[in-house]
Amino acid sequence: MSLDAFRLDGRVAVVTGGGGGLGEGICHSLAAAGATIACVDLTEDKSLARVGDLRAAGASAIAVVADVSDSSSVEAMARRVRDELGGIDILVNNAAIYPARSWTEITEEEWDSVLATNVKGYFLCARACHASMAERGHGRIVNIASITLHGGWDKLLSYVTSKGGVLAFTRALAREIGPEGITVNCVAPGAFPTDAEKIHPDPEGYNQFVLDSQALKRRGTPEDIGNLITFLASDASSFITGQMIGIDGGWVMH
Repeated sequence: MSLDAFRLDGRVAVVTGGGGGLGEGICHSLAAAGATIACVDLTEDKSLARVGDLRAAGASAIAVVADVSDSSSVEAMARRVRDELGGIDILVNNAAIYPARSWTEITEEEWDSVLATNVKGYFLCARACHASMAERGHGRIVNIASITLHGGWDKLLSYVTSKGGVLAFTRALAREIGPEGITVNCVAPGAFPTDAEKIHPDPEGYNQFVLDSQALKRRGTPEDIGNLITFLASDASSFITGQMIGIDGGWVMH
C-alpha cells in the first residue's frame, strides 16, 4: 500500500468542537495530511482562533459557528461548508459537554442538554453531511466516545450515558450507510490534559491517578488523538467500519 493512502489532499473535513480541547490536535493533524478544515464551534472566538493557527501553518480552513444540538444551525453549517468548500468528505463529531455532579443533583434540563449535544448533535451533523458524501460514493465519519463508557464514572452519569449512545449510534449508522461507501467509526479517548480536567478538584492527584492506571507512563496529547482520527479519515482505513478504537495509553485494554 502506498503512503498516499494516508493523505487527505483535496478532502474537506468538518470538525465539531474544533476550537478547543481535543479539537486542536484533530484539526491540525487532518490539515497536515492535506485536508481543508471547517472548524465548527459554538463560539466565534474559539473557531476563529483555531483557524488562525491553521492558516499560519499553511493550511486551508474556515471558521463556522454552529450549535450542534439545533437542527437549523447544523443544516446552515453544512450548507455553508458545501457552498464555500465544494462538499464534505469527512465529519469528526467531537463537540461535547460534560457537567460533573452527583446523579441526584442532575436536573432534567441538564440531562436533556447533555444528550442533545453529545448524541443528537452527532446524528444531526451526520445527517447534514451525508448527502455530500453519498454523492461522492465515499465518506468518513468519526465519532468521539470515551473511556468512561467501559466501566462508568463517578459524578458523570449523563456524560457516560451519552458516550454509550455514541458507540451504539456508530455501529447502527455504519451498517446503514456502508453500502454507500461511507465508513463510520468511533474512538474512545482516555484522560487527556485539556480544559475538561478542570472539573477535578485535585489536578495533581488526578494526574498521578491517570499515570498509575495507564500502561504507558506519559499523558496523551491532542496530537495522539489527531493522528488516529487522520488514519480513520484516510483511505488507509477503508475496510474498517462500525468499530470503536481505544486511545488511552493502555488504561482499558478492550
